[in-house]
Amino acid sequence: MGNPGLNRVLWAIFGLAAGIWIYFALPQEPSPYVFPALALLVASIGIWKHLKGRLGLTGMLVVWVVCGSGLASLRTTIVDAPRVTARASFEVTGWVADVSRSARGKRVLLHVTAINGPAYALKQGNPERVRISVPKESTVRVGSTISVRARLFPPAGPAVPGGYDFSFIAYFQKIGASGFAFGKPDEVSGAASRGRVSEFMRVLAGVRASLSERLLKFTQTPDAGALVAALLVGNRDHISDETEDVLRQAGLAHILAISGLHMALFAGGAFSLLVMLLALSPRFALIQPIHQFAALGALVAATLYLLISGASVATQRSFIMIALVFLGILIGRRGLTLRSVAIAGLALLIMAPENLFHPGFQMSFAAVLCLVAAYEALRERKSGKEKSGGRLTAPGPNRGVLTLISKWAGGLILTSLIAGLATGVVGAYHFGRIAPYGLVGNILGMPIFSLVTMPMGLLALLLLPFGLASFPVTVMEASLSLILEMARFTANLDAGRGHVVPPPAASAFLLFCGLFGGLVLRGRLRIAAFLPAFLGSALWLLSNGPDIQISATGLHLAARDADGVFRLTSTRQGFRNEMWLQREGMDVSTLSELPMADDQKRCDDEGCVVHAFPVNGLANPLIVALPRTVSAAIQDCSRADLVITDFDMSGANCTAQLFDRSKRAQTGAVSIWLSSMRTDEEMQARTGIERIENAKSIPARPWHQWAE
Repeated sequence: MGNPGLNRVLWAIFGLAAGIWIYFALPQEPSPYVFPALALLVASIGIWKHLKGRLGLTGMLVVWVVCGSGLASLRTTIVDAPRVTARASFEVTGWVADVSRSARGKRVLLHVTAINGPAYALKQGNPERVRISVPKESTVRVGSTISVRARLFPPAGPAVPGGYDFSFIAYFQKIGASGFAFGKPDEVSGAASRGRVSEFMRVLAGVRASLSERLLKFTQTPDAGALVAALLVGNRDHISDETEDVLRQAGLAHILAISGLHMALFAGGAFSLLVMLLALSPRFALIQPIHQFAALGALVAATLYLLISGASVATQRSFIMIALVFLGILIGRRGLTLRSVAIAGLALLIMAPENLFHPGFQMSFAAVLCLVAAYEALRERKSGKEKSGGRLTAPGPNRGVLTLISKWAGGLILTSLIAGLATGVVGAYHFGRIAPYGLVGNILGMPIFSLVTMPMGLLALLLLPFGLASFPVTVMEASLSLILEMARFTANLDAGRGHVVPPPAASAFLLFCGLFGGLVLRGRLRIAAFLPAFLGSALWLLSNGPDIQISATGLHLAARDADGVFRLTSTRQGFRNEMWLQREGMDVSTLSELPMADDQKRCDDEGCVVHAFPVNGLANPLIVALPRTVSAAIQDCSRADLVITDFDMSGANCTAQLFDRSKRAQTGAVSIWLSSMRTDEEMQARTGIERIENAKSIPARPWHQWAE
């Protein structure tokens, strides 16, 4: 990395990301004016110093860190929208922005035009958007206006500390409530007036839904047909859980997210097609810059693909990068560099700083950053060999074909390996899953995907308006069916289904630094990359999951038994239990095997008592009480080590660690780590509480203000 400008752009995005992380990691919300004002001041000084030529790398990094915090604070203030403040029943009218599949039916995202309900639940005003689950037999069209009676709740907080946080996501999408309908919604004629942006979004959503329906009519097999709609218009509603799980185990789940590969194949295919068409006239091709014309056309095609595919975070990043590539063609410069990756990341984080915590952004950015770094290193190595006279003879025709095939195969293996490592770290952190045989799955499936699936997809979209998309969709569907068979074969190689204990955040960060450093550093400096990789691996191996998990309601509990096995008070299928098992690196299919035994949990009319042990199990248990009456709660306060109750015990003199109704409203779900302590007088170690983590910060940040 000899280019200092390149270093500066990379440092800029790392500095911006650090500043964003600092703001969101604060224990409480700062004044909405402090960070933006500070960012404006520091940025002004930085620009002045830059113009004077006196802004060093350290100063530039400070500027971007402060600007990151300022942008995150400003974004939090701008998107602040009314939320439902309590559970209640409402009459809601609005237009349908999105329809997705849920476990029990359909999930509808409504832009609210009118809402009627109790005043105590609408203290902040009417929410802009609500998400409602409706019966699966409901006929709901994107873009239509509906009226529905529903039970709505404030957006839910994380089921486990550090886990998936719908309340955080909903805040930045201005979703003020979620809930379920009491019956089928009614379509309302005569839509209410909307702003231009809302009307454009409504029309675009309708176009996407229409394209999805037309594409699905050409398909024959449900699984492959669902993938056709997902790849071309971003509609993943028809993909079964089994299909998604198989692709994930085979390391092919990345084909579901429309990202760099899809955009490159789609826009690159459009570029190649336009070049061939323009080259049909030799005279025109000799006189005019056909590559620039083709780049403009491909940029238009990429923009249309961005719009019809749903414009996810990964798609936006890919679009910015492909746009930089085509702009590079227009001005005669190479566009796919680490600089372009950094610029794309900067643009996304400036527009929406919360993207930093989105798994899709992290996986997409990590993979592309590492891939581009690897191929730039190979390009430099090749350039160095050519300058030193390493290539003296040209290969013969047969040898040239073999060389081309071997390079293509080597590139595929290298790409799969690097991308798999980069996304594997992020996937393990967020989902507790890796793909041990992902390299095999990608080697088997990606050639078909690249050479058949996406080119046929481009052709299908081009011919769809003329009603001629049947053939390309059929070929695309057949190729996807073959990829699914290969994915099933690969998934069956892994009996453990890729479940791992998620690494701590610091471990995941160090592992990524080690991987990226190994790719981007040169010479002996590359050895330095082993240090963060080693530290990250050691932290991961030495980390243990929580010994006790408490649900946000306080009604459910999980704790280790004397053998160190994680067991639950309720083994019903559900998101909460799935998240708890994910923290243990366990599959949800083992849920039925994990109920608490009678010697660990004892119950009577007054409540329950649970014995919780540290991970090694070599200690006296921690006594956890779950009283059902006020009198039992008062007694347990002096007998137990930990008391969890639905009563408000703020006036009680409780010597135990207490999580009553008011405390849980502040903390949300809770994770507890235990430790064993031994004294000289004790024959067996005593169990104590080592660390407690809350799902919500105290006092609550804006996105957790009313979260349940």
